Amino acid sequence: MKDITKYLGMQACERSDKVPEGKSAHTLYLAGVYRGGHDVLARAKLVLKDGVTMQLTVRSTDEVAAQVITSAVG
Repeated sequence: MKDITKYLGMQACERSDKVPEGKSAHTLYLAGVYRGGHDVLARAKLVLKDGVTMQLTVRSTDEVAAQVITSAVG
């Protein structure tokens, strides 16, 4: 979780960076501010099965900011 938040430059919300033991799926909620003061929210659904799979959804007040964050992972 720390690597994802650090890489995206965002902070975890609602203590979602804490994964309960024994879970193979988890949702990480992130929030941050992009250049120009645009709010950015992200949801990363993570599944552990033969490696880690992540589905990332990003929302922002600025479309370009959302695209930049999404493309940073993909």
